[in-house]
Amino acid sequence: MKHFLYLTNTRLVSLVARRGRIVSRREFAVAGAGANAFERYLAGMTGVPAHIFTDLAEEDFRLDTIPHVGKRDREALLARKLSQIFRNTPYRHALLQGREAEGRRDDRVLYTAITNGEVLRPWLEIIERLKVPLEGIHSSAVFSGMLLDELDLLFPHALLVTFTPGDAIRQTYFRDREIKFSRLTPIDLEEGQSLGTMIAEETTRTWQYLDSLRHFAQDDRLEVCILVHKNDRPAIESALRDFAQLQYHLLDIEQVAQKLGLKPPPLDSTAEEVIVHLFLLRKAENHYASPELRRHATQRSARIAINQVAAGVVAASVAWGGWNVSLVLQKSEADQRLAQEMNALNRDYEGITKALPSFGVGGSTMRDAVSFYNNSIRGFPMLLDFMVPLSQVMRAHPSVRLSQLAWQATDDPKSTPRIAMTAAPEAPPVKSVGKAVEAPNPQETSAGPTFAGGRFEVALIEATVRVSTNDFRGAMAEVEKLAADIGRIEGFRADVMESPLDTNPSIALQGRHAEGEPSSMEPRFVLRVVRERQGPA
Repeated sequence: MKHFLYLTNTRLVSLVARRGRIVSRREFAVAGAGANAFERYLAGMTGVPAHIFTDLAEEDFRLDTIPHVGKRDREALLARKLSQIFRNTPYRHALLQGREAEGRRDDRVLYTAITNGEVLRPWLEIIERLKVPLEGIHSSAVFSGMLLDELDLLFPHALLVTFTPGDAIRQTYFRDREIKFSRLTPIDLEEGQSLGTMIAEETTRTWQYLDSLRHFAQDDRLEVCILVHKNDRPAIESALRDFAQLQYHLLDIEQVAQKLGLKPPPLDSTAEEVIVHLFLLRKAENHYASPELRRHATQRSARIAINQVAAGVVAASVAWGGWNVSLVLQKSEADQRLAQEMNALNRDYEGITKALPSFGVGGSTMRDAVSFYNNSIRGFPMLLDFMVPLSQVMRAHPSVRLSQLAWQATDDPKSTPRIAMTAAPEAPPVKSVGKAVEAPNPQETSAGPTFAGGRFEVALIEATVRVSTNDFRGAMAEVEKLAADIGRIEGFRADVMESPLDTNPSIALQGRHAEGEPSSMEPRFVLRVVRERQGPA
């Protein structure tokens, strides 16, 4: 619900709107006991926001131009101009109307004010005393330009004539849809003068005044739009005469109300209901009310915003809570289904277990088997892990060719795997002859546990080395270098079990000399490589 107060020099009209329609109307006299009656009336609707429309003879309108500057500088300039022009009233407003087409392209401004604040004082005191939320004070003359836009009366020069509830005529001039001038004339008919004759005389005077200010070119015409009820139309229409520079248009107020959606239509020619209904359709800015006068409305808006935010938070919380409850219910249903499925699986498992024959494997045996796997089998060394670092070293010795390898994992670093020695395809010119040292059997040399933990990895590597014929010194050096390179690998140690040429005094050397010996030879050798694994096996 909204409350509109339409103030003229003789009466105050109260209009109450609900859901976009005017539902109540009441008038109060400006003089006498009207203020007291209004206060008693307003006390019953103090929480309803109010708007005041002024249609007063004390409203002044002045045109001006100012330099085009930034927003902050423009606001300061307009405030200073208003205080200079209308220094005796706080009810003043500056309306920007675009820029000049030529020259410096200055900003066009309309200054308007209520020059006599006493006409507003008693009503504002009542509103302030009752703490009514005042949304704004609006000039009906400035706002009436919306009516021409809504009715598509877009003339280059238009004069809108309306009747006020205070028995007066308001004439407002618009050039290119911008207000330039407005004046209020009381309806004081002389003897023998009709309402139409008075309107014709007043509009003619207005045209002459505007023409003197050079608002019109030679071919311009002033379109006079008169808002009138059908009951007053005969008395007005008969007195109006069109001229080349002045043409009249009578706007039937009932037809205007129908086009705007105003129901029921006004009962007379006064325009306050049309103005208020138009405001409900197209809100306008505040003109004259200061922030101090509007503080109760500001507080009300803040309370509404806080309540809306709180309601939104509550609604969101309820929605969130409902969503969580639905999730809990869904989870509960899923848990119940899962429990049912688990019970069914357990029953099936028990049935299968009972149906299977017993093989005498107890729980302790299964536990020991799992423990044995975790402690011994899962971490047991692999030949591939042993050979990768060896292959990287042997890649640096291209003259060495691997013949065979025997590998075992054990807990005894002295253990040696068995290997069947192979004969070289081509025997070197010189070779050692003696009793060969047979590799000990790990089962015979070690009485360790039945299953080794694999702390040590022992390998016998049989290989050949390609060197020049009779270069045994080079072959022995290459083999010793290979053993040394393997020993540099972390955790590895390599020993030469059989050299390419064994020079032990207990070993006999046997050689041959023949013609046509090849340029190179490949004596065999055997390395014993031990790798100690870090940490527990």
